[in-house]
Amino acid sequence: MASGCLARIVYSDVRHNFLPHYAAAAGVLLVTPVIFGLAELTAQMSAQPLEMMPLLMGIILFTPILAPEQNECILETVRAKKMSRHIVTGMRLLCSFVLLAVLIFALGGYMRYNECDVSVKMCAGALAGAFAVGALGFFCAAVTDNVIVGYMVSLMYAVMNLFLRKELGKFFLMSMTFGIKGCKPVLAVSGAVLIAAAMIYRRLAKNER
Repeated sequence: MASGCLARIVYSDVRHNFLPHYAAAAGVLLVTPVIFGLAELTAQMSAQPLEMMPLLMGIILFTPILAPEQNECILETVRAKKMSRHIVTGMRLLCSFVLLAVLIFALGGYMRYNECDVSVKMCAGALAGAFAVGALGFFCAAVTDNVIVGYMVSLMYAVMNLFLRKELGKFFLMSMTFGIKGCKPVLAVSGAVLIAAAMIYRRLAKNER
């Protein structure tokens, strides 16, 4: 019974609040073959579109997760419900992560079909980078209560990776493109830490149940 209720809440939440974001992330996937030539690429050449485009997907999917509650009417409705807001937020995060993974592996599968040298490990690395930058956007939006700030910070971080490769060190998002090892695990852990920190902050500072 509880799982059925939760499923209905998630379905309604996605349908009314997040379908445009999901569609936009899918749109990034669809335009990738238009921007990049995705046929018969070496592993290093394949890494560029596989790392760059998912960054946009991560920002689109994770940054606006708390956006519905910025509407006072929606916020009051959510506060009146018995279910914890953290459970709803957690389900939103899970949906965004699953969709992000599906889109990235779909891109990798398409490239593989077109005889690009793409592996599961590369797709997992792209997922780690996209998750990290999306988690940064989510964290900034959660702390400031402003989704625009989340978008700005995460986009600035993504742009910084075009110019500050050495300065970013293990937090460099496009390590596969340049053959740098050891960045992806750091990014994956950083993303998880940012998500956890945002949830704890909302719990303590905002007194969310």
